[in-house]
Amino acid sequence: MLTSNNETVKVDKISLAHRAIYTDIIINGTTEQVWSVLTDTESYENWAAFLIGIKGAIKNGETITTVFRLNPEKEKLTSIEHTIAVEWGSEFYWTERGPGGIVDNHHFRVEPVSNGKSRFIQTDEIKKGITWLAGSSLSKMYAVGYQVFNRSLKAEVEHRYRK
Repeated sequence: MLTSNNETVKVDKISLAHRAIYTDIIINGTTEQVWSVLTDTESYENWAAFLIGIKGAIKNGETITTVFRLNPEKEKLTSIEHTIAVEWGSEFYWTERGPGGIVDNHHFRVEPVSNGKSRFIQTDEIKKGITWLAGSSLSKMYAVGYQVFNRSLKAEVEHRYRK
């Protein structure tokens, strides 16, 4: 686990075919401000890294297409459709089978901390399918990508809502 004053990154091997990833970051902005930027998916192309786009509405039960650049040194993009669940203002997530039969349980959550700050939490569980084979490398790659996304979100919120 890597922890600093403003962020945490943790990857756990639950079993051979089950990995859990936890990342968080403290953002100088209210939960409303963080949620506003997080759900402004049309602007991702201007600031986001790793998860560079979400096509579709952030609404409960909607189907979205996520667009990832898994390797920042390459132009190749990976697109995956998800049906999302939303707790408006605080969380959206999906749980479903993706490429390689991997079950992906991915959450984005915003919670208040204090003094107008928020904690953005991005977690993932990957299990089943080829997780037994690729789980170690995937979970490490995802953790790095989520950390990059979290830092990009922080920078965008703090840029948009300078105090």
